[in-house]
Amino acid sequence: MILKHLKTQTATLHQKTEEDNLAKFILDHSIDVATYTQLLQQNYLAYARIDRILEANSASLDENLKMYADAVKSKALAEDLTDLGAEIPQVESTEEQFSSAYLLGLIYVVEGSMMGGLLIRKNLESCEHLKDKTKHHFFGKSAPEVMQRWKNFTGAVEEKTYSEQEHQDAVDGAHAAFMIFKDSYSYA
Repeated sequence: MILKHLKTQTATLHQKTEEDNLAKFILDHSIDVATYTQLLQQNYLAYARIDRILEANSASLDENLKMYADAVKSKALAEDLTDLGAEIPQVESTEEQFSSAYLLGLIYVVEGSMMGGLLIRKNLESCEHLKDKTKHHFFGKSAPEVMQRWKNFTGAVEEKTYSEQEHQDAVDGAHAAFMIFKDSYSYA
């Protein structure tokens, strides 16, 4: 099972990446509007960079995964930033080519991140400084919606048998995704 392999092979990097995530200030309810805006911008950078890679590689992406390369997360972040009157960071396109298994690793991180987003969503309403922001496009997805998308994604992935090389390529893609997130967390 490639998803179990991805989880075990990325656990340490996943944990290290989260250490720099400004979402911790949502979890302790101390976040202010400026920090929330920065968090959204950082996330926009990460998701949009991954979206550009997926877009540039859409022809090599397995058919069952194409629906998950939909840029819906970066679009929701852009909408939140627009609502706040904040700058939307610029992200360049890429021409770099990757295998479908590598792209699976990228998508795994992006889809999995939304599961953690449910905890953030639950804590947003307790953040006193964000009381005026009534609509959250990115963190506003309902638990059943997020859970169903994850279930559909895992089902699509498990439809296929992956070679040992594809397992490694997927891990490489997931590591690359975590590094994109880690890099975006330095955006100020």
